[in-house]
Amino acid sequence: MEAIKIPAIKGKIGDTIYYSTTLTFNQISSMVKRVDGELHTAKSLKEQIQRSLTDNYIKIKEYILNREDRFFDSLVLAVYDGDPIWTEVRFDIENNTYQNVGLLEFSGQEKIFPVDGQHRVEGIKEALKENDELGSETVCVMLIGHQNTNEGREKSRRIFSTLNRYVKPVRLGDIIALDEDDIVAIVTRELLETYPLFTGNRVKISNSKSMPQSDKEAFTSLMTLYSCHLSIYKTYISKKNGKNYRETDIKDQQKIRPSDEVLEEFKNLLIGFWDCMKSTFAEIQSYTGDNSQSAAKELRSTENGGNLFFRPIGLLPFVEAISSISLKSNTSFEDTIRAYANLERNVHSNLWDMILWNPRTKKMIMRNQQLVYYLLIKMKDSNLLSEKEKDNMKNRYATIFNIDIQEAEKRINAVIL
Repeated sequence: MEAIKIPAIKGKIGDTIYYSTTLTFNQISSMVKRVDGELHTAKSLKEQIQRSLTDNYIKIKEYILNREDRFFDSLVLAVYDGDPIWTEVRFDIENNTYQNVGLLEFSGQEKIFPVDGQHRVEGIKEALKENDELGSETVCVMLIGHQNTNEGREKSRRIFSTLNRYVKPVRLGDIIALDEDDIVAIVTRELLETYPLFTGNRVKISNSKSMPQSDKEAFTSLMTLYSCHLSIYKTYISKKNGKNYRETDIKDQQKIRPSDEVLEEFKNLLIGFWDCMKSTFAEIQSYTGDNSQSAAKELRSTENGGNLFFRPIGLLPFVEAISSISLKSNTSFEDTIRAYANLERNVHSNLWDMILWNPRTKKMIMRNQQLVYYLLIKMKDSNLLSEKEKDNMKNRYATIFNIDIQEAEKRINAVIL
């Protein structure tokens, strides 16, 4: 590390003094090293910190290499050894004195490690190996002092754990509202504005999949609609590319904005899906044409549970079953939906009582979504279920009704027929 001077702003919070500045990617690569003995002296604990550096830095590398609009929040870097010197520059503008601005001089003997941002640091280093032209790009950093003593390690550990403990993941609702890379979020937003089944107050905006009993207007919740569209996307992209993608693959794809052509294609696919739902199931068509504030009152009745599709616990496994069948049997979404034209949709029925609806308490049962999914697929073609899935279906059914497996199988066949 060479001796350098970096312009910075000095700040203080609690008893911690910090400096805000920017470093180039080249400087990050040459100056910042991985955490080693700075937080722990025990070998096992040092190894634990190293293991926390997951393969996520590879995804960050790809993000840097492939996105022109790349951006990071600040790195927090700890500095020790050497002899950094702060030189403050005070200046006056229009009778106001500005201070805490100056130069931070490094002798070149300092050691620097990331307290927050180790994946970003490693991603930057890996990206530079493939494209050294990125070296002049800059990232904001906050520099804090570190003492390689018991007390110093304790303070740095506390900062390390605090930054990680209190970082909350972005809520799904915010992703749907703001994400410009996730194809499912982008298209769902557009349909909320343009597709009659979802416009206005027809989709409940909340960070929960469930629907409150008091809501008599909405078709479903935003979280449920997004999850439905995500399930459809998995089938769509798997068919399009001739590959059965894993969940982790889909999550990676959602981080990269697709072409306008793919966005338009997926939007039209969803429109076709919901158009078919409306034409196949009269209650959805009727609901779409009802602009009153109580359009969903009877469809989500507190007396008899209402309609399967107007309950998130019914709609989502239905869409997931349609998606799975369409993929496994290589049929269109529309043909698969139409195969369920005679499906029992009243949740208070022989098919769904004690699975989706408790007729004694007159309340929905929320824990059987997987069983609903299995039953829906079995209605179409039991061969599309694996032996493990069939066993899980029968075991869950037997548990609910307190019967043996053989009796559960008989009852399942009877209610489906």
